[in-house]
Amino acid sequence: MMAQRTQWRIRTATAADRNFLEQLAPRLAIGIPPWRSREAMLATVRGWLLGSLESMGADGTVFIAEDADGTPVGAATVERSAHFTGAPQGELGELAVIEAVEGQGVAALLLAAAGDWGREQGMPFLALGTGIANTRARAFYARHGYQQEGVRLAKALR
Repeated sequence: MMAQRTQWRIRTATAADRNFLEQLAPRLAIGIPPWRSREAMLATVRGWLLGSLESMGADGTVFIAEDADGTPVGAATVERSAHFTGAPQGELGELAVIEAVEGQGVAALLLAAAGDWGREQGMPFLALGTGIANTRARAFYARHGYQQEGVRLAKALR
């Protein structure tokens, strides 16, 4: 287990972060419902992370959290989007940290960086989605002022 650190650094991702992002993908499959394929979810999440890295620019970015030694410990993606009403907003695509640093403030720093990016872009809101069963993430976002805006339901037909 990694020793608790008090110095974390948030920086913009580079191409050198590709392997770390691929390794972080399983942390984003927490809380998927049992009727969904874990393998398909992992492939999709890897695609989201790497796609965000490859398309970084004026419309989106990827933040990396690293420890005092420069070792990556977490990541967040954020991009411009629009609510279904057409109102502009920022979208927090993914946010995950390695298990060893959970509860040490790293995710909060990544969330703050995404919010800062959204404000700099003139976005009035930052929206996100997370799995209904990911109660830890839902509680984390609630502690940071995020409110439930809608609920998506699914029913297995087979």
